[in-house]
Amino acid sequence: MSQVKQYSALVLGTFIEALCFTLLQSPNQLASGGTTGAALVLSPILQISSVTILWAITFILLFSSFFFLGVHAILKSIIGSLLVPFFIYLTKGLPPLTHDPLLASIYSGLGVGIGLSLIFRSGGNTGGFTVISQILHTKMNIKHSVSIIFMDATVLISGAIIFSTEKALYALIGSLITRITMECIQAKAKHANKIVYVISSIEFEDKISTTILHDLHKGLTKVSGYGGYIHNERIIMMTVISLPMVNKLKSIVQEIDPQSFVIICDTNEVIGEGFSLPVPSRSKGLIAN
Repeated sequence: MSQVKQYSALVLGTFIEALCFTLLQSPNQLASGGTTGAALVLSPILQISSVTILWAITFILLFSSFFFLGVHAILKSIIGSLLVPFFIYLTKGLPPLTHDPLLASIYSGLGVGIGLSLIFRSGGNTGGFTVISQILHTKMNIKHSVSIIFMDATVLISGAIIFSTEKALYALIGSLITRITMECIQAKAKHANKIVYVISSIEFEDKISTTILHDLHKGLTKVSGYGGYIHNERIIMMTVISLPMVNKLKSIVQEIDPQSFVIICDTNEVIGEGFSLPVPSRSKGLIAN
């Protein structure tokens, strides 16, 4: 993913999350966890707007991140953590979409799940409780998942006390829908790439590999093989490409070598340059995401 796409996904994800808070969660008092939920709970207690409280929490956590974890940790979360309260501030005057807490919990859960998926896809995060969990893990060796679950549960219980048990249960529904949405999007993303094995004659090796490298802009790995039936030397080329490019690759390979074999497999996850890792600039070899 290019830097332009990464920042676009980060901005869009934080904007969606802010809209869900302004239009659905805040009007229906759904404190489903995180710093936005904490700000919602603290607002009637402190008699301060939830946006102001969220700004305060954000800056306190960013300072704590810098103090306890160092400058590198703050750089990873500063953009996302500032964009959420900024967009909430910009959209605070918009009218709520619904006053039905069930509808609000369902659609806010769905929206936040999509927003967070975009944010994580961009390689960013929104700081918040993640910062606290990192500090607790660094200083007290407490697992991230344990601390985040505890903090979210605290927000939900506080919401039940401050607002009502019924609204806390609706908030819990929203939180579960967020988790399910993120898992579905993540599962779909993992299977968006295909492993393709091209088994061809040695004479077509250069033409096929050049096409994959420079026309499709994909990396590949070559393995020497030996035909089990006609006992001739074969070349096996393995590459990982996106689903929309599969038919194009099949057509190219069949045109170059009609006798070739093309084997296409699903992937569970791809880790490496151009996929989960950024592509470093290099003069030779092209690997696209």
